[in-house]
Amino acid sequence: MIDPATIDVPEFLERWYGPPDGPSGTLPTTCDWLPAPLKEWHSLASRWSTPLMTVNRMIAPEQVKAGDDRTAVFMEDATGDWRWAFDTADPDVVHEAELYEPWQRCAESLPELLTHSVLYEATYTGSSWRECAQVEEDRLDSVLAPMTRIAFGGWGSPRPGGRIFMSDTLVAATGPAMAPGSPWENRPGYAEVRVATTEPERLAYLDDMTDILWIKPFP
Repeated sequence: MIDPATIDVPEFLERWYGPPDGPSGTLPTTCDWLPAPLKEWHSLASRWSTPLMTVNRMIAPEQVKAGDDRTAVFMEDATGDWRWAFDTADPDVVHEAELYEPWQRCAESLPELLTHSVLYEATYTGSSWRECAQVEEDRLDSVLAPMTRIAFGGWGSPRPGGRIFMSDTLVAATGPAMAPGSPWENRPGYAEVRVATTEPERLAYLDDMTDILWIKPFP
């Protein structure tokens, strides 16, 4: 597996989104209390006019507030129903929870989570992609063969069990498939998979897997 700490995030962003088209943004002094990794992420992301996040949402740094429970929410899903917060007494520690539910300690440190976020979002921002919500688990090795799993601790959202894989040109997100019909539990023996790239020809091997019903972008 790939150690998340060895991933060069600025280098990955340049490969995925192209060279930065702006200078690093300067955060207001009211943000000085934020953890260094979070400030560095916002400064780095500001160098691209292209949004780096389309699934989850990073809270604007000046809007991050410390709560009475020693947490400060810095990221949430698109609906605001799932939130991530750093511990104001130990900023490397991250907590996560569904809205109105008790906080649970995340299996990732703040630096690891920020790297995880970059790679997860990349599966949705890649210019070319394939997705299938119901891939038989015995086909996963073939689907993911060109890539190596990243040793992320994992999140509770969108559902526990998600994994990220990457190569020099591909990024993939996998997780438990959802069973059809309420109560929307995991479907045993199946996984959902999304593979993305900025080089369309890299996905040809997936198109050769005609037994898998891939969703793909319109031409």
